Order: sequence, then structure tokens, then C-alpha cells
Amino acid sequence: MKPLSIDKALKLYQILAPYLPDEIDDGFNFVGTIIENIKNSGNHRDYIEAIALMNNMLFDEILFMDIGEIITKFTEGLVINKIWALKEFCNKVGLNA
Repeated sequence: MKPLSIDKALKLYQILAPYLPDEIDDGFNFVGTIIENIKNSGNHRDYIEAIALMNNMLFDEILFMDIGEIITKFTEGLVINKIWALKEFCNKVGLNA
């Protein structure tokens, strides 16, 4: 997996922005908070779309994966794409999702 291009990174931000916490205390809680926020929203499709985008996969491919692998791909994708830095950048330039 490699970092997304800027246009895809901005699309990722649009998908995940509503679920990103305001502060980061540690990486584990940060990812857990995002997942919990998506779960509580009922918009589970956003979770799968984010994974598909970060891993250059089709939506349907993810539906057949093991849950552990899905969580790993999501977490690794957030790290590789520096989601916190992306959030800060978008906030600084006024890109609100």
C-alpha cells in the first residue's frame, strides 16, 4: 500500500471527516474512535468505501475479507495516508467536508 494521490486523499478526507475526533490522544484510541463514530452513525458504507479507496480495491472485494484483515487495512491506510495531518491541512485551508 502506498500513499494516495492528493485528489484521492481529499476524497478520503471527505468520507472520514465526520468521524474524525477533534483531538488525538494516542493512535489506538484515535482509530478506535473513528470506527466507533462510523458505527454509531449507521453509515457503515463509509468504512468500506474508505478501505476500498486506501487499498485500491473494489467495494465488493472487502465484503469477502476476514474482519481482522479489514481492520488492519483500515488502520494501515490511516497511518500511511497520515489522516491526522490531512485533517489539519484541510482545516487550515478551509476545506470542510
